[in-house]
Amino acid sequence: MPHTSLRVWIICLALVAGALAGLGSTPHAQGRGIASPDRQPSALNMKQRLLAGEVMPINMPSEIRLLQERRAASPRRVYAPGRVIVKLVDGGTEESLRALSARARGRSVARSAYADFVVVQLDPAADVVQAAAELAAAPGVVYAEPDAIRYPSYVPNDPLYSLQWNFHRLGMERTWDINRGADSAVVVAVLDGGVAYLDKGNFREAPDLVGTNFVAPHDFIWDDEEPVDFGGHGTHVTGTIAQRTGNGLGVAGIAFNVSIMPVKTIADEIDEVLGAPNLGTSSTVAEAIHYAVDHGANVINMSFGGPAESTVEHDAIAYALSKGVFLAAAAGNSGDTGNEPSFPAASAWEFEGLVAVAALDYNFNRAPYSNSNAYVEVGAPGGNLEVDADGDGYPDGILQETLDLDLVSQGIFNQFGYFFLQGTSMAAPHVSGLAALLMKQGVKSPKAVEAIIEATATDVGPAGRDNDTGFGVINPRAAIFGMGLAK
Repeated sequence: MPHTSLRVWIICLALVAGALAGLGSTPHAQGRGIASPDRQPSALNMKQRLLAGEVMPINMPSEIRLLQERRAASPRRVYAPGRVIVKLVDGGTEESLRALSARARGRSVARSAYADFVVVQLDPAADVVQAAAELAAAPGVVYAEPDAIRYPSYVPNDPLYSLQWNFHRLGMERTWDINRGADSAVVVAVLDGGVAYLDKGNFREAPDLVGTNFVAPHDFIWDDEEPVDFGGHGTHVTGTIAQRTGNGLGVAGIAFNVSIMPVKTIADEIDEVLGAPNLGTSSTVAEAIHYAVDHGANVINMSFGGPAESTVEHDAIAYALSKGVFLAAAAGNSGDTGNEPSFPAASAWEFEGLVAVAALDYNFNRAPYSNSNAYVEVGAPGGNLEVDADGDGYPDGILQETLDLDLVSQGIFNQFGYFFLQGTSMAAPHVSGLAALLMKQGVKSPKAVEAIIEATATDVGPAGRDNDTGFGVINPRAAIFGMGLAK
């Protein structure tokens, strides 16, 4: 049985999980279906070797440190090196693809297997903004844009539930009296850095997720069907939505009976060090949204973001909403460092059914790092590790089980602990969990889910909507009381 412990882990901005300083200057990512001229394929990539039970290379920690040093020495990148997304009028016939490749002087052009765009792979040193502008002017092109990078931006008997101030403050016990954690017919897709859902090789399922129904897993970073977690972010986020509750172990989750669809969309540092073929970019997000919708998701959680707007991401969100899928997005963690907008959350004002979620502290004030912007629609607990306002002896982070964050850099992915994290990444899954409860109540329209969440939110700022907390802090019991099947 994997070892599990309670640990306070000070991560100031969990949304960007280890990527605050920006990507390193050595590009390595290649698009799906695009052959790299610089690397010969091997029988097993590093992830597959770990799934086969091979031991992590002993130089792993030093490689991660080198990557972090490269990131710290260069500005945070907005776009993936050498990648441009293009949507063609005809969808990409072989003739139009050949013409596009010739015009772009690209290394290759690949059609997405999951959405209606193509990815043009250029020289890594190419100016992708200029290349996109040139391609956008070509005949038969609907739009062209650089591939923008996205960063990783629950009375049960669980013994550590007493430390989950966020659920006590939201009144989850009275909410569960009405709706006991939804059910497995509701599918929440967690678009993130993977989930500890699988017992295989060097990986183990998180003990407090055992019994969770996992459906249709997919990994867009490694192009396979096993989206295991290398960094812990996605497992922590999943816990807030669906940590097993009433099992006498650890902590609780908001919608603890739902099905979880793990979709690896964001690359962690370790993915990069191990040579993952893809970064987490706007094209990856778009494909992941399409995949989740087409495989039965009802709710999509997106605890990530980036500063560049993206048409391909925008179109994917519109597709999800047209199919009746609700989306929650982390509002961003730059509230104390320039307040730069974070997409896809910054598109929320355009869509009914996509909700941008700010992070609040114990007193339901905007957490210092949480973005204050016109697109913020609601607030939810995200934590503040600088204080202990509830006086329980621990910093006021959001507590969930995840990978042992002290060991992952050593290549150990089968040890777990209960960690306090903070960020709008931690706030967004509260809204996804509430949306899942409403779906169980019979409220199926994304527009209706958003309207109910906002109409029942408790106004905690200036009267009316404000840029810090939107319409207010979510009120789960008020949202589901009297709705659909409520009693």
